[in-house]
Amino acid sequence: MDSGAFNRTNGQHRILLVGPDSSHQDYLHTLLEAKGFRIQRAPALAEACQKLTLLHPDLVLADLASSELDDPVSSFEALLDRVRQGGRSTPVFILNQLDDWGPALETLRRAGAEFFAKPVLADELLTQIAHALHRPGAAPPAPAPALLPPELILGVSPAVERVLDQVRLVAPKNTSVLITGETGTGKERVSRAIHYLSDRRRRPMVSVNCGGIPATLLEDEFFGHVKGAFTDAHQARIGRFEQADAGAIFLDEIGDLPLELQPKLLRVLQEREIHRVGGVDSIRLDVRVIAATNVDLWSRVAEGRFREDLYYRINVFPIHLPPLRDRREDIPLLAAHFLEKFCHRDRLPLKRLRPSAETELMSRPWPGNIRELENALEVAVIRSQDRPVVDIADFPAPPPPSRSAGAAPASAPPAAAPFKNLVTQFERDLIHHALDRAQGNRSQAAHLLGLKRTTLIEKLKKLGDSPTLPL
Repeated sequence: MDSGAFNRTNGQHRILLVGPDSSHQDYLHTLLEAKGFRIQRAPALAEACQKLTLLHPDLVLADLASSELDDPVSSFEALLDRVRQGGRSTPVFILNQLDDWGPALETLRRAGAEFFAKPVLADELLTQIAHALHRPGAAPPAPAPALLPPELILGVSPAVERVLDQVRLVAPKNTSVLITGETGTGKERVSRAIHYLSDRRRRPMVSVNCGGIPATLLEDEFFGHVKGAFTDAHQARIGRFEQADAGAIFLDEIGDLPLELQPKLLRVLQEREIHRVGGVDSIRLDVRVIAATNVDLWSRVAEGRFREDLYYRINVFPIHLPPLRDRREDIPLLAAHFLEKFCHRDRLPLKRLRPSAETELMSRPWPGNIRELENALEVAVIRSQDRPVVDIADFPAPPPPSRSAGAAPASAPPAAAPFKNLVTQFERDLIHHALDRAQGNRSQAAHLLGLKRTTLIEKLKKLGDSPTLPL
């Protein structure tokens, strides 16, 4: 019995998945295998041509950019010629950015290839595969979760699956969403996933960092102003809410929203209209609000720092993101994704992680979560230089464990130590710790300390540490 007959007999079809190892390829493999297909992999077209004769796949799915091929047309024409040998009519799907191919796209379409623009929804792809295979009497495949770009939400752990389930559930609605979780857990990426899967995805999603804009400017940032509203208002300005009309607005760090601005945001959510600063006319808007915070908003309500009515307005559908320490099984997949990202960015051959290094990474606490892991991988790629394997020695050392609030210092200061000297030493320790956490990046260290970068540099000069610390 040949392999094609075997496929038809047991109800399984073979798909040859072509493309270099990547998180996207892994996702496609998992998705298709879960739908009952038998998957074979080939990293490049040359290997795919060799495997065609041996495997007789029922469909070829190539996830390749034209930039990865010296001659895209000739390379794929060779594959299509091999497919057609012996009178076979195996479908060939090419999955990638259509504008990446240029004139080659129409040439290969005439030769028999089918193109699908990325990002593609998984249910659409599966439906096209089922149609191409002409399964006799087969029911259409069950709708599958949308195929999100892997850089948005990447993971296979139960914790991530629960987040994805909630994202898919709320995305088609117009419901306000509050995303909570520690710093670095990917709240903005989840907000983009919600918008991407919504009916508003062809309209903009506008982001505002409520904690990164001075309170005096935030109202103007939100709502804009009319000409002449203040001294320098020489012309009218459209605010972020108007920019997001018919789309969505992402309010990051909503817990840091100044108390005096909260009633105005509440009115926008209730009335669905705004007034520009200095204006009297109401402007009707259709904006979906997605907010995020890394603080306990209810505690802020209890402290009188956040309005209770606003809390209920934004917290209609809460989604909590797990810290990385609660989804350690995702670390190898995330690490592979970041390795691929930085190797591609720096035009390096794809590196791999030594198994012992992977084990070590999975044991670390990662207080900075995915953001800290990503930064660590970037450092490791640089330190590994031309080596194809990244070892644990290439990674920055993990930060020291933070002391719990109220804990006594490791060593008591001498009784006679002058107060000014103690304050200076404490300030120096704080700055050094922040620089360690930020891997020497002064802008990031200043953000961690709640300082401006220029203020941090000035303090370093006063402490006499400026010459020895990295930029």
